[in-house]
Amino acid sequence: MMPKHTLTTVAFMILTLASQAQIRLSDYLDTATDGVGRYRAMLAAHTDAVSQGTTVSYDGIDTLQIEIPADAKTIPLSDSNDFGGVVLYVLNNSKHMSLFAMKSPFVEIELSKEIVDGGDFHSIPELSEGIVLLRLNDKHPWTFRRGYGYECFRSDILYLHDGVAVNSPVAPYNTDSTQLQCSYLRTTDTPKTFANLTMHRVDGSQFKTYCVALNGQNNVTISNLTITTPKSKMISDAAISINNCTNITLEDVNVDGTYSGYGSTRNYGYAFSMGNVWNSRFVRVVADGNWGVFGSNNINLITLDSCDINRFDIHCYGRDARMVRCTLRNKQTQFSSMYGTVVYDSCRFIDCIPLRVRSSYNAYTPFDIVIRDCTFETTLRYHSIVNFMMLDTAVNPRPELAEKCWPNVDIENLTIVVPLTVGRVNVFNPTGTLSELVRPYGHIDHVRASGVRLVTPSGRPSRARLRFTSKPFVTRNYLDIKL
Repeated sequence: MMPKHTLTTVAFMILTLASQAQIRLSDYLDTATDGVGRYRAMLAAHTDAVSQGTTVSYDGIDTLQIEIPADAKTIPLSDSNDFGGVVLYVLNNSKHMSLFAMKSPFVEIELSKEIVDGGDFHSIPELSEGIVLLRLNDKHPWTFRRGYGYECFRSDILYLHDGVAVNSPVAPYNTDSTQLQCSYLRTTDTPKTFANLTMHRVDGSQFKTYCVALNGQNNVTISNLTITTPKSKMISDAAISINNCTNITLEDVNVDGTYSGYGSTRNYGYAFSMGNVWNSRFVRVVADGNWGVFGSNNINLITLDSCDINRFDIHCYGRDARMVRCTLRNKQTQFSSMYGTVVYDSCRFIDCIPLRVRSSYNAYTPFDIVIRDCTFETTLRYHSIVNFMMLDTAVNPRPELAEKCWPNVDIENLTIVVPLTVGRVNVFNPTGTLSELVRPYGHIDHVRASGVRLVTPSGRPSRARLRFTSKPFVTRNYLDIKL
């Protein structure tokens, strides 16, 4: 007879092995006879996997056609999700929803503004050990978006390690106008994955099926994912949404089309909808959409590496964006209420404004632009490096945004391709009225360029010249211009 403690150990081992055994989706599909049944099988398999602490195996499955029913729920995800290259066709005539999600709840906590800006949380028991995500919300409006009729609110997320914040907020919270609200989430650095899936959103669907939503997550990698979308009048897409997250990576993701409408001036919709994210990386991402592919707010530290996209935005409130070996085409990169530095390194701009500052937020904050080893292929509509959109000289009521600032610009080794239709190329192109330009702008004190080559499409030297600005403007500081 085996000793009691040995029996207990064996029982524990059996339970552990059982909990780690993969769930085979094919077993759940045995009774599925239509698209709704196949969706329900996927929901059941993933729900069981989450509850048992294991994963779902897609072995033996090549293609799945599913249909979203009226009572559909988002499919929960385990930490590891490998779809094995499955091609998924999704028909949705029921409701807008995300097909997959990885979400964790935050718990409210009271903190002082001084502690938040100081970054040391050793005195707070809930935050003093391990990995913690600390979400900061400012309940006082950051700014108002003119022409769109809504208030914008800032938020930040801090990554804490043993009571110390690794990062800091985009802008300080210890101000008289800030109404601080905090919440936290205990997590780990355990890697999480979502990989190897092709999702076709079927033509004729009356409702949007978003692919995956992340909320309250750390250290997640989405890889080898393709999402296709047919031409549709539907708008407001968020094919992949990422909110309140840290250390997120997307690798080898292809998005062909978005639900972003056609024909109306209020069309919008994005492949990547992001809010309150710190340290995100997009590597070898290829994406194109009618409206654009990035729609984001409250973004702190984002890197794009070897991507090919038609638009990149941080609409409002961001810090530190870096694009390396990227191709940007047909639209613009667009910022408002931006801080830190925007870096373009070894990038190619094709009929695309390298940087536009959006006017509707009336938030012209201090940041810098670095352009290094890039190529700018100009067109008749886009032949300026920085476009400043402006509405009027109204002072933003938020004290942090009262001063209007322009960025410093440093250019090193830039090739500008100039067709015969383009006579002049500008560093700055302000598109406001002269009355807007006589008010002194802050922060900017230099514009420097070296190694600039202007060539024709055939590669010969162009007669065009790079000039400082298309319209004169006034600065508070002495302006050092070297072109």
